[in-house]
Amino acid sequence: MPTRTRGSVSGPLLAALIEWLARQPSRRLTLTGLVLLAVIAVADRETGEHVSITVGYLLPVFLAAANGRRSSIVLAGISAVAWTVLEAESIGYHYENPIIPAWNVLARFTVLWLFGALVGHLSSRLAEETGLSRTDALTGLPNARAFREATDEEIDLMRASGGSLTAAYVDVDGFKAVNDTLGHAAGDSVLAAAGRVLGAALPPGSRVARLGGDEFAVLLPRTGLDEALTLLATLRDELLRATAAWSPRVGFSVGAVTFDSPPASAADLLEQADQVMYGAKRHGRNTVRGVNADTDIDADRSAA
Repeated sequence: MPTRTRGSVSGPLLAALIEWLARQPSRRLTLTGLVLLAVIAVADRETGEHVSITVGYLLPVFLAAANGRRSSIVLAGISAVAWTVLEAESIGYHYENPIIPAWNVLARFTVLWLFGALVGHLSSRLAEETGLSRTDALTGLPNARAFREATDEEIDLMRASGGSLTAAYVDVDGFKAVNDTLGHAAGDSVLAAAGRVLGAALPPGSRVARLGGDEFAVLLPRTGLDEALTLLATLRDELLRATAAWSPRVGFSVGAVTFDSPPASAADLLEQADQVMYGAKRHGRNTVRGVNADTDIDADRSAA
C-alpha cells in the first residue's frame, strides 16, 4: 500500500484498490466489467423500477477507468444504453417525446464518462505518487523500499523455480572525506555518477537501488558467486572510472552473498550482504568480496 503523503488523492483503502487494479491486464478488466454490467442489467430488470441500483452502473466503469480511460469510455457508453433500454422497458416504452430516450442516453453517458475520467485521473496521480515514493531523488535509482519489494518478489520466484540469487552491498569509500573537504555538492556528484553507472552497467534482469547515504544494493537473479564476482569486479572498475575526478579519495567496497536456497526475507539477504561488505572494508577497502551463504561458512573469495 502506498505511503500517505501530503496531498494524497484518496483514502488508503481506495488508493490500494486503484493501485491493484492498475496493475491488472487491461483486457481482463474490460471483460470483467462487461460481465459485471450484464449481472447488473439482469438485476435491474428483475427488481423493476421500485428498486434503484443506479450506482451499480458505475462499477464496470470504475474497473476499466482504474486501468485505462479508453476502455472506460466504451463501458460508459454500453452502460448508458443498457440503463436507458431497461428503463424504457419498465415503463412500456411510453415517452411523451421520442427524443427523451436519446437525451437520457447522452446524459447518463456524460455522468459515467465524467466518473471514469475522475477515476482515471486518480489512478494517474497514484501512479505518480507511487513512483516518487520508490525512487531516490538524487540518483534516479529505486530506493530501499522498492529494492526490498523487488527482492521479496525474487525470493518468491526462487522458492517456486529454484536457482541461485546473489545480492551485493556497495559502499563508497572515502565519501565522508569528499563531503568534508570538497563540500556536499561534490559528494552529491559522486553519488550521482555512481548511480548512473549502476543503472546502466549491469545485465538485464538485475536490480539496483540506493539504500541511503553512500550505500547501494545490487540483486543478481539466477547468478552464482563466481559469475557475480566477475560482474561486480567489472562494475567496481567502471565506478572508479566514473569517479576518477575525485581519486584517490573515492573507492568502492563491494560485499556479495550468494544464496542457493531462498533467504528468509529481503531484510535477511541485505543484512548478510552488509556484513560481507564490511569484511571487504576490513581487508583494505576498494575490494570485491563474496561468500556463499549455504556452503562458505567462514571462507570468502575476492575479485581483484
